[in-house]
Amino acid sequence: MAMIDEPDQIGGADVRVPPTMTSAQVTPDVEQREAFRAFYRDFTPKLVAFLIQHGARTVDAADIVQETMMLAWRNWSTIEHPKTWTRTVASRNLVRRIASITEDLIAEPEQSALLGSSHEVDDWVAQHDLVREMAALPPRQRQMMAWTLAGYKPGEIAEQLTLDPATVRSNLRKARKTLAMHRDRSAQQ
Repeated sequence: MAMIDEPDQIGGADVRVPPTMTSAQVTPDVEQREAFRAFYRDFTPKLVAFLIQHGARTVDAADIVQETMMLAWRNWSTIEHPKTWTRTVASRNLVRRIASITEDLIAEPEQSALLGSSHEVDDWVAQHDLVREMAALPPRQRQMMAWTLAGYKPGEIAEQLTLDPATVRSNLRKARKTLAMHRDRSAQQ
């Protein structure tokens, strides 16, 4: 796995911890525990929504978020920007998961222990037409739009995803054009 501030892989057992870290730095204190709990409670639903905007199924988004939050807890004392870190880790995990799918022969139930009731997420998706419209975008454009909707600027997205800023801007421009055309067609009907 890559350095903590720039996560590159998930799922492997190799978590690189700087060699100078002491056991006291690895073991979170009460203050860190409370900070993580607050972050987890507040940010988990937002991170699930972020992955759904990327095109993830609800159950996959919940699984990825749970894996991401476990990694975040293990590395909490070294993470400087938890929202950005978890979005980066989760989106990269989603890309790897999508790339590894050969064929989904059996439909999985759309339930998750993390979310409790999928009805809340379904209601959220139903209220946000943009999420449904984004499903028609190619994966890279959908990814750029999800990061943009999360409040990131093209330069920040490029840095987090290790892409050329021009690539990010180009994909955003194409995504916005496609979404605008989709909305124009919907308005005419």
